[in-house]
Amino acid sequence: MEYLGRVNSYDRLITVWIYFLFVYAPCIFCLEYNDIHNLKREILTNYSPDIRPILNQSKAMIVITDFELTSILSFDEKSGIFKTICYLGFVWTDEKLRWNSSIINVESINLHPSLIWKPQIILQNSAVELWNIDTGDGKNENVQIFSNGTVVYAYGGISTTRCDANLYYFPFDKHTCELIIINFESVDHVELILQDLPYRVFEFSNKEWKLLEVKKTQSLLHIFDPFNLLNITIHFQRKPAFYVLNILLPIPCLGFINIFVFGLPISSGERVSFAITILLTCVFFLNTIADRLPPVSEPLSLFNIMVMIVLLNSMLLGICSIFSYMLYEKQNQNRLVPEKVRKWTLYFTQKTNKISNNKTNTLVENIVKSDTENNVPASVEESTTKETVTWQTVSEISDKLFVRFFSILYAVEWVVYLILVINGLLL
Repeated sequence: MEYLGRVNSYDRLITVWIYFLFVYAPCIFCLEYNDIHNLKREILTNYSPDIRPILNQSKAMIVITDFELTSILSFDEKSGIFKTICYLGFVWTDEKLRWNSSIINVESINLHPSLIWKPQIILQNSAVELWNIDTGDGKNENVQIFSNGTVVYAYGGISTTRCDANLYYFPFDKHTCELIIINFESVDHVELILQDLPYRVFEFSNKEWKLLEVKKTQSLLHIFDPFNLLNITIHFQRKPAFYVLNILLPIPCLGFINIFVFGLPISSGERVSFAITILLTCVFFLNTIADRLPPVSEPLSLFNIMVMIVLLNSMLLGICSIFSYMLYEKQNQNRLVPEKVRKWTLYFTQKTNKISNNKTNTLVENIVKSDTENNVPASVEESTTKETVTWQTVSEISDKLFVRFFSILYAVEWVVYLILVINGLLL
């Protein structure tokens, strides 16, 4: 019984100690609301956010600065407005905001930026009245202050800057935009040092633009005093898939389809209407591109030039189609084919169709020299005097020549365009 009594007393003692450790002991080291409140009131006593918090005012405040780009929000090529979501981070030592953490068990506290000194940062190339990064109402801004006086200030928002668009290689265009950040205090008072801080932000991709590179450089701006200047250079490229499928590919397709106007029978009367339809379609695409691109002449987009060339080609092709139709209609007017036209028709007939084997072989062998007076191969004149040529034949030969001419023309134009675009992408 005595042994059991001792065991029960030990159990009660252990129970009391466990209860003490988990209930009363934490309260000895815990912080209360008044502790934090009194600490903030104490360190902010006789503190002015307008004065640099350094005891020796003849020295400059050293502020470590970093920039992080989260995402490209938008880029309006017509207005030249470039919007990004970004963060700015600053770290400095505030000699007026220190306390002994061994006495007050607080390693760091958070304060609103308006209560303490901070560097005066402006965005020089801002496109809005707010010459800084737009953080909204600023209620979510906080500054973390450590017991040794280290201050960490980071805030993010939307930056709206001006940036000129270079659409020469549209829709494969690349752009370079800058964010110019200036500290509105001379380096004698505040010196910014660009350095990567050990924090990272989440990055989000843009559906239209692909981020290539972000460069951060530092320089001095000399006005009446030297000022710190931070240049954030952002390189990005358009994602061209949408424009290639919906704008770029239809243009050469329209151009090559336009050539088939000479394959339509002249008697159908649909040649001219078909050519005009293609011409109006090219005009529609030209207006669509004009609405998308900014109204600037330097540099002019290569694709815009190509659409204009296709438009001019369509106009020329329509004129050729009308000319071929006029030749065909002369057949109904019982008009004779001039001798020179007849000889040239026979010459190009054997060059294109090779219609008569025996006669063609004779023509190919005999075409060696040209008639100096008529500028027509002499062999043609000698070998084809008995050939009958009608205006319908002349019209058919002209159609074949137009098809070859415009096919080569379109192919050369688009090969040159692709060479220029590929050369620009490799730069």
